Amino acid sequence: MKIMMLAGEKASSHTVYQKINTTFPISTVVMEAPLSKKGMLQKRARRLGTRTVIGQVLFQLFCLPILKYEARDRIQQIIAKEGTEKANIPDSKIQRVASINDEETIVAIQSESPDLVIVCGTRIISKQVLESTKAPFVNIHAGITPYYRGSHGGYWALAKQDKRNCGVTLHYIDTGIDTGNIIAQTKINITPKDNFVTYPYLQLTQGIQLLHQFLSGEKAELAPPKIADKHRKGNVFYQPTLFQYIFFRKQLKVK
Repeated sequence: MKIMMLAGEKASSHTVYQKINTTFPISTVVMEAPLSKKGMLQKRARRLGTRTVIGQVLFQLFCLPILKYEARDRIQQIIAKEGTEKANIPDSKIQRVASINDEETIVAIQSESPDLVIVCGTRIISKQVLESTKAPFVNIHAGITPYYRGSHGGYWALAKQDKRNCGVTLHYIDTGIDTGNIIAQTKINITPKDNFVTYPYLQLTQGIQLLHQFLSGEKAELAPPKIADKHRKGNVFYQPTLFQYIFFRKQLKVK
């Protein structure tokens, strides 16, 4: 099976590559440049409103540094336990593009003719890119779909007092936001030492295991969403604002 990867310039992309490539070689990684901070904030403001974005920026400035400091030992513990490599993807394997939706990506995909495309940390992929090959696109989503789409699904499940749905999803990609067909799902185990910044580490390690099972052809249990409510479609979540984080931490002890 010929596998290629579409990735964002994020630590998680390098981790997925290192963990998968040893058993299932990845031929090429098309890696997009990160959005400028200004461009990202403007895009969020159009979608969420200026007040929400200001609250998110305040969360990043005042909460994240403290949370990262508090979790430094726990992060190292997770990395050591799961053996997640910090080594970067070799430059010889990377084809860099400004956006994953550029024509260069389509050319690269058609040149490679992959059997499977692994996606990690990119922006929403356009219909043109998805239709440029018959190969399926698969993604590790840090949340249980369809209930927790978007960002930080583990945190929001806890904030919504929905611990049953604090987990990770391996799914096929379509043109929606985390709306593709589910391949497999699993929960993550939260300890008192975990907080907002460690949940993604736990989700990534579980997601890589699901991806490895999928690639191995093992019969991973196709776990449907944990709450049997056909009418509940879920929402798209984003990073919390400073005020949301403080509220959920004080009222529900969600870190």
